[in-house]
Formats: sequence, C-alpha cells, structure tokens
Amino acid sequence: MKKLFVLFLLMFAAVSAVYATEKTDNKGYISVNIEKSEEYSPTTVKLSFAVLTTAKESEVASELNKEASNKAINAVKALLDTTKNESIKTVSYNFNPEYSYKDGVQKLTGYKASNNLQVTIKDPQKAGKIISAALNNGATSVRGLEFILDESSENCNSLLQSASNEAKLRADKIAESMGTSVVGVKSINASCSSSSGSVNYRLLGARNSVEASDSSVPTEAGKSVLKAYINADFYVK
Repeated sequence: MKKLFVLFLLMFAAVSAVYATEKTDNKGYISVNIEKSEEYSPTTVKLSFAVLTTAKESEVASELNKEASNKAINAVKALLDTTKNESIKTVSYNFNPEYSYKDGVQKLTGYKASNNLQVTIKDPQKAGKIISAALNNGATSVRGLEFILDESSENCNSLLQSASNEAKLRADKIAESMGTSVVGVKSINASCSSSSGSVNYRLLGARNSVEASDSSVPTEAGKSVLKAYINADFYVK
C-alpha cells in the first residue's frame, strides 16, 4: 500500500509538472524588436602606407627598401605612445622582378620591393601628423585610413539599458491596446556593435608636395555610430 501511495505521488508530481509547462507554453506573448543608436567620437585609428623602391639589381632594390622603411618606421615610432598600445607593424612585403615586352619578347628591366605597414593609434588627432611623418621619411603612398569606435562596456551598457526600457514600454502599450497586460519575460536577446568610419584614402605620389610644408596632412575623423539591439518576448495575460 505504501509503495502504491509513493507511486501515486510521483505520478501526480509528473502530471503537475507537465501541466505547469503546458500552462506556461500556452501563455500568449508579444515580440518586440528595438534598435537604438548613438554617435560617438572614434577612439582608434588604423592607417596603412607603403614603401616602394625599384632598381635594376635585386640587391639594390632590397637595400633601398630596407633603408627607406627603417627611416619611415622610426619617424612614425617617435610619435607613438606605446603605453596606450599604439603600434606600427609590417603587414606584407612583396619583392618582384619587372619585365618589359616588345614584339613578344620578355626582357627583365629591374626589381620592385614594397613594404606595407599598418599603424594603430588611439588619438585620432594624430592621424595627420603620422601620415606626414611617414611620407616625409620614405613612405611613397598612403593606402588606407580607418576610424574605429571601441565598443566600451560603459557605452554599450547605457545604450542597451535605454533600448530595454523602450522595449518594455512598447510591449506595455501594445498589450494595453489589446486589452491585456505584460506579466513576465519569455526571452531576451541583446547585442551591441559599432560601425567603423572607413575611408577609401589613397594618397599617391604626394611625398614631394608634403615635404614642402611641415604641417600635417588634414584628416577629419567625424563620428562613429554605436548600435544596441533588443529582441524581447513578453508574456501577457
């Protein structure tokens, strides 16, 4: 008899759990999607430039590139704050023979060496000085400039909180218009991302014009956009 009583209690508990689950699953809900955005000043700049040298002999082209690259790197390094993780690095190095073609005949004319470097700085105001320093000291072209907004926890959390509040308010308004009310949260998905201010920046063959002046190359960082996304499902009764 005791075993039957225990078995009955277990069966009752199982049925109750299923009922509770079905009751929750069958409860109506409202889905709300919210996107909030805010503009902030960029916090990081990445720029890339190249040091290109040519010569008839391979050793000469390589040596010329080494000298010009070291000069450009040292000039840029003097402007970097390593305590803020500002840096310069080589991202690629290319060395190729060059040929001319005449009447279907290929002729070796020389060699070309290209050292492609990337600089990361935390002060957007220094971008112009960095570009000028590179071009005045061996770099032959600037090939990319990108203003980036770091997704700091403080900014993201603030924007996500604002989006969450708006999601709840919207769910309440929708529920009220349908003659019901929000009684709980079924699920929430949240994310935060920033858009980089990428610039198709190409300054080619401009070293001589920059050398004529000690002023920095003019750059404008503008604003980057931080976006928060909330996708929430609210139970209603």
